Amino acid sequence: MTRGANPSDSDQDWADFWINLWPAWRRVLAGTESSTPPPADPILGRRRLTTDYTWVGTFEPVRYLTAVTQALLWDENGMDLRPLTGRRWELLLLGGPAVVDIGELSGTPVDHLILTVVDVRDPARLRELPGLRSLTLTHGDFGELPPLDHLTELHTYGQVTVDTTHNPSLRVTHHDEIYLPPFGPADV
Repeated sequence: MTRGANPSDSDQDWADFWINLWPAWRRVLAGTESSTPPPADPILGRRRLTTDYTWVGTFEPVRYLTAVTQALLWDENGMDLRPLTGRRWELLLLGGPAVVDIGELSGTPVDHLILTVVDVRDPARLRELPGLRSLTLTHGDFGELPPLDHLTELHTYGQVTVDTTHNPSLRVTHHDEIYLPPFGPADV
């Protein structure tokens, strides 16, 4: 599939998109590794997406799933976040173990960001996410949280270390229980 092609443009574009997906992405989107394309509309029209703890190798397919506004994405080191730009995210989970460069999302509106089992290369770049109102951190040392004007709530789970000195009005809630994602495959 060429980068400019849109899988919703024609049946052939959808077939090309599907055949070029890695098996992990086929399982995520349709529950099968089959190279036979399933119907496009239910997949292309979905608002929610979860890779359900599966490391998918690339987030490139998300670029073409333009209806998705809530995504729970897992991968290992080397996450390329650029395919996640160009849209507003109501909810975005980035799960590792991985190191993430939040700067790759610069200018991308994110309402609620969840970082689980990731190290953030430069937490100051969180300021480049317009509209960030809610942040959830699980399992990690996140260091000093930069001043974030729109951030109103911070949720931490497990053994998280974070300094909120620059955000004195921030409502911080620590949860002792194990973090569970807000939805699963059955909810997409």
